[in-house]
Amino acid sequence: MPLHKPIQSRVANAHEQAALRYLARRDRTEAQIRTYLDRIGASSAGIRSLIAKFHRMGYLDDHAYARRWARNRIARRPVGRERLELELRGQGLDASTIAGTIEELYAEISERELALKLVEAGAMTPAFLRRRGFSEDTIEAVFGDA
Repeated sequence: MPLHKPIQSRVANAHEQAALRYLARRDRTEAQIRTYLDRIGASSAGIRSLIAKFHRMGYLDDHAYARRWARNRIARRPVGRERLELELRGQGLDASTIAGTIEELYAEISERELALKLVEAGAMTPAFLRRRGFSEDTIEAVFGDA
């Protein structure tokens, strides 16, 4: 029985080290870390403990992650609000984080400006903009101006 605690401690430490290596490769969301820890066999209590520890240490911040990820996404390949929302949801972010990120981002640059850039770069069809998640109002405004 005395070996139980040391073994349990070594397993928990191994899970923590694996999660830290996973985090070191690139930013992750809480949901991504949770899924990773579950996949490598961490217990529910161990996952909760590590998630809390990583938050305290500043290694996990879903709001900051969402802002960075969305800005990079828009800079690389502009999309509308609808598409960005779906992609952020796919990152495992919660609805309030997504809503706040989208409001903040599109307050800096309008969806219409992004759509105009795409049209100027050769995206000449409304269907293309629709697939990129731009709203019908934005598409009508852009093609009315173009």
